[in-house]
Amino acid sequence: MAANWSDVLDLYGRALLDFDAALGTGDASHASFDFKLPDDLGPLPPELAEVAASIAALSADVERHVREAMDETAHEQAAVTRARSLAARERRPAKFIDVNS
Repeated sequence: MAANWSDVLDLYGRALLDFDAALGTGDASHASFDFKLPDDLGPLPPELAEVAASIAALSADVERHVREAMDETAHEQAAVTRARSLAARERRPAKFIDVNS
């Protein structure tokens, strides 16, 4: 992993963009985000504060996209559950015939 803030912010921004693009393909099951911030970076240099703020905004946008995908999934799952329940209620009861008598 990168050893300085500039490289880390660049890698984090790219990881966010790649993850967001994977979400946008319509198959969120293949989207993965495995970026880990290094422990030994120290404080953020003041000259990178604006870059960090823009990446934080990007991160918030990606989080919003994830929440929207989760809401859509929950909505679709509820629709499937309702459809299954309706189909079970509308199903005519089985009629058994004794063919041995």
